Amino acid sequence: MLKTSLKQGGLYRDKLLPDAKKRYIEKINFIGNVDPYEVPTDQWIRDPDALPPITFPDIFTYFVCGVSAYTAEQFRNYKSLEAHVQFTNGWVHDLESFKPVSGENTVVRTKVMHSQRLNEPPLKPWVIISNSGKVECAHCTCMAGVAETCTHVGALLFKVEATFRIRGKKTVTDVPAYWVLPSNLSKITAEVGYKIDYTSSARQKKMLDQRITAPSTAPGIRSRAKKRKIPQAKLDELSPLLDTLLQHSKAVGLSGMNKYYTMYTDTVQPSAVPECLATSLCDKIIDSNSLSALHLNCEKYRDAANVTDEQASSIEMCTRQQHQSSAWYASRTGRITASNMHAVFATSIEKPALTVIKKVCNPQHTVSTVQTRWGIEHEMDAQKTYLHTRAPHHTNLKVEKCGFIINPRFPEVGASPDGLTMCDCCGKGCLEVKCPFKYRSSTIQQALETKDKNFCLELSYEKLQLKKTHSYYTQMQTQIFVTGSNHCDLAVWTLKDFVVVRVFPDQEFWDLRLQKAQKFFEKVCLPELIAKYYSKNTPKVL
Repeated sequence: MLKTSLKQGGLYRDKLLPDAKKRYIEKINFIGNVDPYEVPTDQWIRDPDALPPITFPDIFTYFVCGVSAYTAEQFRNYKSLEAHVQFTNGWVHDLESFKPVSGENTVVRTKVMHSQRLNEPPLKPWVIISNSGKVECAHCTCMAGVAETCTHVGALLFKVEATFRIRGKKTVTDVPAYWVLPSNLSKITAEVGYKIDYTSSARQKKMLDQRITAPSTAPGIRSRAKKRKIPQAKLDELSPLLDTLLQHSKAVGLSGMNKYYTMYTDTVQPSAVPECLATSLCDKIIDSNSLSALHLNCEKYRDAANVTDEQASSIEMCTRQQHQSSAWYASRTGRITASNMHAVFATSIEKPALTVIKKVCNPQHTVSTVQTRWGIEHEMDAQKTYLHTRAPHHTNLKVEKCGFIINPRFPEVGASPDGLTMCDCCGKGCLEVKCPFKYRSSTIQQALETKDKNFCLELSYEKLQLKKTHSYYTQMQTQIFVTGSNHCDLAVWTLKDFVVVRVFPDQEFWDLRLQKAQKFFEKVCLPELIAKYYSKNTPKVL
């Protein structure tokens, strides 16, 4: 702002707003109506002995108890009392003073670097101080300068105060130790990390105060202490310490040392999760033109889906994030899952639907639709409601999260229930949650009254039950037999209603589905996994 006014040949105060200009004229009355920005350079004095006396109580009185000319209220600007940061960092340049011949007040000016824009021209604050040390007023060319209490004014005052303290204390050479003041910084340049002084501003201020008041003057605040030479420890000298650390079970750092690493070997090695079927079975060399020939080649891979109990447990544990886990999709690939069992049973082995094949052999991440998002967002709401409403009717009811479950007895099939339930009265069970978006604002009774054939529930002899023809029934039967559960609870949740329908094992129903699923795996899944037969060719009748 000052530079602009000088270039244009006008006075600085003429660029101010009316209220600010009026106050500016009032301020320069303290020094005989002399504008500090118009005083010639040769009339300013850099002699520290010419500075007026000022102490910290004077600074505190000004920033906290001083009265604003605009609001007639106290400044109470405690923030500016922290302006010593700019001073101790060297952002305040040399002080210059000017005192009118017949005046009792002295104006002190300096240049202060911007706190955020270090490469811009420095700001130019000034303060008017009486012979008694009272701060009469101040100004700065920053945006908050007209308010008279900006941090740049504070930084100036802190440098004046430190200079005055040094002036009152002589060194052994009878010369004030002005060299202990922070050196001026005119430009900020890049520096390597180990050369940067990371001392906090509070610590720097304390160190400066100690140097000023100390009997003998120490080096300047930014000088670095002499680097100590620290002898390098030898491994044999550390042995007693390392042996002591070894007694502590959490001394993991020793696991990387030759002498101790064998003591940290995990005795229980994790079971390796089987490779994805699509990866382990893919064979680009096999001729995929003849399905009959391909079936002959597939016979040796009938047991490709087999897993041990330990492997099945490992798969379940590492897939508990379900659709958020890549391992979940990999383990499902090539296996008939509970959600696909209904479609697999309905399709033909000789002419299988390509959509069903893709769902089984190439499961993709679920397409995000408003329906799926609704179900995912409210799954936990339904589970909490399930526990809240069912727990009073059971003994020690618990619901645990589970991953993709494979039964080693029939590994071609898998299931991912929304939860596994356990209680002392009913034993092990499954939980399947459904949050129908279509009926999100309806009660179950209202949904039944629509006679929607796609709705999963129906009334039979005044009792609510799951339709046996619905895909959910097939899904839940699969979950029951894969997990070895006694039952499966279907929890249907809407914004207005919540019901639980318990489904029990249906052995005859399941046997038919399992037989079809195993045949589908052998005749359809294996040709697709090994040679991409159905993806590349139109299915051919033998």
